[in-house]
Amino acid sequence: MIARRTFIKGASMAAITATASGIRIEKSSAQQVPNSVGADPPKLKAPANAADCHMHTYDPMRFAMPPNPRTAPTNATVEDYRLLQKRIGTTRVVIVQPRNYATDNRVTLYAIAQLGPEARGVAVVTPAITDAELKAFHSGGIRGVRFSLSDPSSRAVTPDMVEPLSKRVADLGWHIQFNVDGEMIDEMAAVLRRLPTPIVFDHLAHPPLPTGIDHSSHKIVRELIDKGRTWV
Repeated sequence: MIARRTFIKGASMAAITATASGIRIEKSSAQQVPNSVGADPPKLKAPANAADCHMHTYDPMRFAMPPNPRTAPTNATVEDYRLLQKRIGTTRVVIVQPRNYATDNRVTLYAIAQLGPEARGVAVVTPAITDAELKAFHSGGIRGVRFSLSDPSSRAVTPDMVEPLSKRVADLGWHIQFNVDGEMIDEMAAVLRRLPTPIVFDHLAHPPLPTGIDHSSHKIVRELIDKGRTWV
């Protein structure tokens, strides 16, 4: 995983080198992309193999969504996402199963298949999933299980499922991914410390306001990061 500072420094040096060598960099034509602000390509050119580490696709025409209080974005199919990739210059991508699809992971598996070997995915499953289904998901590019627990009204999984599922996917080399509020990190600290899998906290681990990164939950996150098996 490339650190943000390393990425920015490397990209900046590449730009300086190109200018010093007299290479002319052509500006791509502007293109409006769904669910994206603006139309121009980024001023900072993405390096080779740059990855978008977290995105969702929504495709109700192909895959109907179960009832959910959350409003799903429109114009967010894999075809729409290809336009964003072209605009920002990324090639690799991690597709994360959105809450609106609960445990129906077909939309995510479809997107992985369409985007090819440069794509991987994170699924949402319950302990009812069979070992054969987990292996099939692995073949389809899934490499993690997500627990989006911050909103009980729209979640498809519960905290008690975390540890049993982590034990089952550890041998597959998967990670456990969390979308949880800081208070819940405090509550789950003991479980988080003993999980056998790597951990990913998305959405910056939701440091509560106004305390922010001084909140007790962020101390737990930093502790887990220091152990070398956790990413934010």
